[in-house]
Amino acid sequence: MPDTGDNGHNASDEPSWPEDVETPGGPSQPDIELLLDAGYEQIDLFTEWLEDRLGLDLRTIHRDTFNVEALMDFLANRYVKTPAEANEFELRSFVFSYYIRNSLADAETAVQLPDSLQRFYDFLRSEEAFLQPAWLPAVIDDREHYLARRAAYIELEKMPEEEWTEGYSRWRMELEDDLNARCLLPPNDIGDGPWSETMGWRESTLRTEAEERWQEERQELLDQGWDFERIQERLTASYELWLETPDDRLDGMTPREVILAERETAQFRSDEDEPDET
Repeated sequence: MPDTGDNGHNASDEPSWPEDVETPGGPSQPDIELLLDAGYEQIDLFTEWLEDRLGLDLRTIHRDTFNVEALMDFLANRYVKTPAEANEFELRSFVFSYYIRNSLADAETAVQLPDSLQRFYDFLRSEEAFLQPAWLPAVIDDREHYLARRAAYIELEKMPEEEWTEGYSRWRMELEDDLNARCLLPPNDIGDGPWSETMGWRESTLRTEAEERWQEERQELLDQGWDFERIQERLTASYELWLETPDDRLDGMTPREVILAERETAQFRSDEDEPDET
């Protein structure tokens, strides 16, 4: 059976989401480790809260902490964020794709994921004055959709490889279509082809900026009562304008120009490194 985890899986088989793109110019390991250390301390407090305030049994608590630690690891390593800082795209990607594909949880722990996340965000509201965004309940409460996607993924494992590839593509596209319908996916195009699967640090940084701008403006428009059709049009226009607008931080170049220049430099260096066959 093909490996669908992070190790060894072909990035071209994945949707063009930030969670599945190599970004060698990303945050430093010490930054991530500090974030995780703080997260593990938070899990200790969460454990005490589950036991003292909710009176849960140890098995349920262990499943909750396993699931919350998985969320923390995902957000810290891929976005350098805490669960309180996650946006809707990041949490939907974790719940409906990443966790299902990568978690080593036993069946009981995996089925408990929505409950674990609900209790953790309840803990944040109760103990850390977390202000719950309006979109959060819709993600966590969609247990039926989560369990259906998990069951469908398990069924894929029973298929021969040629059928698995097609089935996995359908499974992946189902979520991508849902994210697109919610205006959660920025365009995978910079006006001269797609974002690269293996990025230099400049392209990686700019893609992160584009994604953050997209999510922030989307939320602002939702708060103003815009429907998804109008939001998609506005966000796409904003994204295209950003790509073509010179920026003093980029020495007066546009984001698109910086990306193409970095790719050209990388290609030149790659050509220089190739052995001369003559």
